Amino acid sequence: MFRKPYYLIPVALAVCLVQNASGQYNWSGADNNGLWSDPNNWVQLVVPPASAGDIFVDPVTYTGHVIIGASDVAQNAGTLQGPEWGQTLDIYGTVIDGYAFSTVGGIGGPTSVANLYGSASVTAGDSIFIGDPWWAAGIPNATMNVYGNSQMTAPWISLAGHLNIYGGTVTATSGFLVGTATTGSWGSTLTTDATRLVDIAGGRLVVVGNATAEVADMIARGILEGNGVVGNVTVDLLSDPGFTVITVPEPASVALFGLGGFAMMLIFRRRRSGANS
Repeated sequence: MFRKPYYLIPVALAVCLVQNASGQYNWSGADNNGLWSDPNNWVQLVVPPASAGDIFVDPVTYTGHVIIGASDVAQNAGTLQGPEWGQTLDIYGTVIDGYAFSTVGGIGGPTSVANLYGSASVTAGDSIFIGDPWWAAGIPNATMNVYGNSQMTAPWISLAGHLNIYGGTVTATSGFLVGTATTGSWGSTLTTDATRLVDIAGGRLVVVGNATAEVADMIARGILEGNGVVGNVTVDLLSDPGFTVITVPEPASVALFGLGGFAMMLIFRRRRSGANS
């Protein structure tokens, strides 16, 4: 499990100071059309520029979805903090976060939802937090849904809420963090395996290195599903060298469910690849 080393705290503080100096932007939704690209939907009356620091997308009087259109590029030098506290963000275009993408929701409150549609792209320079950013742990009530050919990529992806991969690819180039059964990645006891889940239903989860032990652990804990069935996944160590590609089984192999099915599926994939070489 990755924890923020103490020597990184001054670095993180410096990053925060740079972000604040670059300017904070806040969603207002005042034009009641949900469009990210409409300046009148921002408290500052300007669409956040690429030099923006943190951007906050919180619930406002306008209760509809916030929409990043297919031609929009929502870029910042800091963190996109949202959707938060029950807001929904629909992404059709491109999101580029200098530091992080963070969506959070309080336990017992409304779920915050981020949807990636079509060929949407979300890229973060350091982390994507699905609930529980390290600076505010214990708020895991968040869901990310990935559809179509969408791409979601970051060095670190930290899971406290729900990640549903209906299409596209989710890639963690340094690590995929799931805490322990009883705590979040940053130690909060409000975040447990009761709040977190990955369901792969057509897309791919790609994790750096050989992640077979992590996959087996997630299955044993009941937090990794394929098409809604715990353990119904295929692990591929060959198609993307240096990475583990996790998908749902091919139709002919659907009967191989559960942890035993996972192990058999891994052997099957390795043998088949060896026979084709």
